[in-house]
Amino acid sequence: MLTLLGCGQDKPQLPWRQVELAEAKLLVNFPCEPQVGRTRVDFGMGDGPVEVSMMGCDAVDSTYAISDWVLADASRADDALAFWQAAVLSKLKAVDGKNSKSGASFVPPGAMPLSRSIQATVEGEGPSGWTITTHGVWFARQEGEQARIIHAVIYAPKPQHEIAQQFFQGLVLE
Repeated sequence: MLTLLGCGQDKPQLPWRQVELAEAKLLVNFPCEPQVGRTRVDFGMGDGPVEVSMMGCDAVDSTYAISDWVLADASRADDALAFWQAAVLSKLKAVDGKNSKSGASFVPPGAMPLSRSIQATVEGEGPSGWTITTHGVWFARQEGEQARIIHAVIYAPKPQHEIAQQFFQGLVLE
């Protein structure tokens, strides 16, 4: 009864809105108005820098983001996921988060069934040196001979497992 009245609820209600990433043919639910950008990143795979598309926003002390890039050879998609995971986790100086399910399989409908298509929750060090919890998923979709490599993430000051599940379940490959 208290929850119905709003008295027993300390979690903010987020204004989820569906956004389409047309180039990636992906629908994403964001709890805020996302900004878009592109940057070149070298993941250390020997291919040099690739152009990464990004979309993200901040809501209730957390950052929500999704990034993707195209890999020329779809047969290397599992390796690309591994390189991207290593790049993200090493930058954060990450360790498995408390009560996390790091490494659980995450293969949304339409994604390639790869061993490195995973969901992870880790604690690490943010850009300001503060401890942050990172909820992330990595997966890939085959596009002819190529693969689109995708990473969705939430950076938060503390674990947000329920919100992370809501964010990740809202990822829909068209």
